[in-house]
Amino acid sequence: RVRRRTLLQHSSLLELLELPSLMDACVRSNLYEEALSVAAFANTLERRHGVAPDDPNEKNAAVVVGRVVSQIRSRQSDLRRHLLHRLKGHVTMPQCLEIVTALRRLNSIDLERQQESANLEQMHAAMESRLQVDFLEARDTWLESAAVSVSGADTAVDSRSKASNNSAAGQSARSSEHLLDAIERYRTRVFEIATQFLAIFRAETSSSMASKVSTASKSVSSSPSALLSMWTTRRIHSFLQMLSLELTKMDDSAALRDALEACVFFATSMGRLGADFTAQLPPLFEPKMLALVIQHWTGGVNALQETLKVCRDAGVASPLVSNAASGSADTSSSSTASMMTSGRQQHRPNETPPPPRQLLTLPPLARLVNSLLTGLNELRRCLFPGIFGKLRSALNEMVIEIQQILQTNERAVLTPGMRGEAKELREVAARMKVVFEDIVKPYMHGALETALGDYESAKEYLYKEEKTSDNAATIEEGVAGEEKEDGQKLTDENVVTDDEEGTK
Repeated sequence: RVRRRTLLQHSSLLELLELPSLMDACVRSNLYEEALSVAAFANTLERRHGVAPDDPNEKNAAVVVGRVVSQIRSRQSDLRRHLLHRLKGHVTMPQCLEIVTALRRLNSIDLERQQESANLEQMHAAMESRLQVDFLEARDTWLESAAVSVSGADTAVDSRSKASNNSAAGQSARSSEHLLDAIERYRTRVFEIATQFLAIFRAETSSSMASKVSTASKSVSSSPSALLSMWTTRRIHSFLQMLSLELTKMDDSAALRDALEACVFFATSMGRLGADFTAQLPPLFEPKMLALVIQHWTGGVNALQETLKVCRDAGVASPLVSNAASGSADTSSSSTASMMTSGRQQHRPNETPPPPRQLLTLPPLARLVNSLLTGLNELRRCLFPGIFGKLRSALNEMVIEIQQILQTNERAVLTPGMRGEAKELREVAARMKVVFEDIVKPYMHGALETALGDYESAKEYLYKEEKTSDNAATIEEGVAGEEKEDGQKLTDENVVTDDEEGTK
């Protein structure tokens, strides 16, 4: 008789036993509504029979139902993991809302099993808070994949650059492009995650605050904003760490400026969420900009020191002087002085004046000034007020180092028994010291102050340099005039001598 009744209920029993497999198939097929319906039906079965699957005191039928319910609970955990895994990838706002809705229904199903508990509201608030944390953790995985892809791209670029001898400019351009892509990708993803979080959880929070809930529920209902604030702070800190690492690979001020503009746009975009981090950008960019400028200056100082050493060891003075400017000064010294004066009057106060023409006779000092101006040209692309004092200190240290180099060079060439063009080397060494102190040093300070926008200080420095240059031009003009007079006297004496010889 029992077997006959069991046979009559065969189809129903089969459906009951297939519920775990059915839920598993629904989870694999992304049929969340059907899977949640099966999970809710498991609660109904549990309420009707109210048994534990391993209770030996219950009947066999109740034990079978209990085991079926236990398997459904296991599939319910699989559904939760599957939903959270989908949040770790790219999902649109409707898809995100669908997933969160399914997770909330899972929480409601779990809460339905706790009907006899007296703290349902606190449990619901705790589940909602846990859902928010799970949401941000899952979306973090998708966000961090952007940084991983950028680091992988940088590694690929490094390997390609090692395999092929590409130029440094090409490598810098590719590094800049990858950094800009990383900043833009990070910006869009952070803003998208924050927007999704606010759209999903703030609306729920507003409705819950409008209703009458307990004090614990109210304290948790205000947590989404605080949770989002903590998450945003952590993500910005992670972005700044990634940015500081990428900036060390850049050696171009133009790329640095592009990165700064992208970061400022990112920071202002986050300002709409109350997370503007513009003030944290200068401490990252200022040291790199300062290093780029000082790199050019250091290169010029090292080149000057190396040139003096090579010429001193070889006993040759011709690479240290040039006769191009002196020859033109001998032919038209007055026109040169007038051109120098008119050239100074033509340049605007906010523009760096041209270098003094006297440097044409001393190529090492001319190259030194060129390195200084090259470093200042980097500042035109990306200028930070925070490095003004450091630039002035660096220039002062550079001037002291150059003075020591010139002093050491003069002592070395004055050593007795020096071979080669010892006389010319000594004259050039003394002349370079005078030109540097009177012309180059004021010009370097004036050029720096002009680049930094302090035109009054620049005018004072450049006035000293102009006055010294004018005195030098006047001296050259006088020397050239005396040479002409001496030449004329010699010509007249030769003519008188010829006349006397003809008379005899």
